[in-house]
Amino acid sequence: MKWIGGVFTFSFILFMSSWFAQSAFANSSTDFVVKMAETKSAQSLKSSGTASTPLPSQLIIPKLHIKAFIKGMGLTNQGEMSVPDNGHDVAWFKLGARPGEEGNAVIAGHVDDQKGPAIFYHLDKLTKGDEIFVTDQQGQQLAFVVTNKASYPRESAPIREIFGPTFQHQLNLITCTGTFDHKQKTHERRLVIYTSLRPEKTADVSH
Repeated sequence: MKWIGGVFTFSFILFMSSWFAQSAFANSSTDFVVKMAETKSAQSLKSSGTASTPLPSQLIIPKLHIKAFIKGMGLTNQGEMSVPDNGHDVAWFKLGARPGEEGNAVIAGHVDDQKGPAIFYHLDKLTKGDEIFVTDQQGQQLAFVVTNKASYPRESAPIREIFGPTFQHQLNLITCTGTFDHKQKTHERRLVIYTSLRPEKTADVSH
């Protein structure tokens, strides 16, 4: 992960190398192998256009009065996760799970930019039990409930836990936090809001 000129990005190269380095401790685990195989299978379905889960279009966080357009984004030429070029949209990592699918779906947003506070500036105010909603392109809404919140040093965030395979239906929101390191041009920490899917719940968009 790094911050360049106010832009928050995840290094896919760092993600993959960290993921497989961590997997060295789990190579004897059948569960890990099965999850990896299922993740590859799901990604194959997505690439062939047969995935059944609609694409996400809007993120709603009533507690924070957030309604943000979701942009599906992949990788830059430098192998980094692409992010919106503004402070009010958010990025869904489209090479991973879609919100509502089995796996870790990931949405990233700016905490601030050159103009000041951005869409995820108050993300740290979310607590266990708070709800967030994702509306898909068909107008259906999925509800997720916050299960955990964690802040990690930028060099030691648990990449596999955030992006890696799981049998659960999870959505992780990510932004920068902590003191801004002017020498490294990045914030010192990364904030992750972990959420799990709550079935058959729709958003009250009146907030």
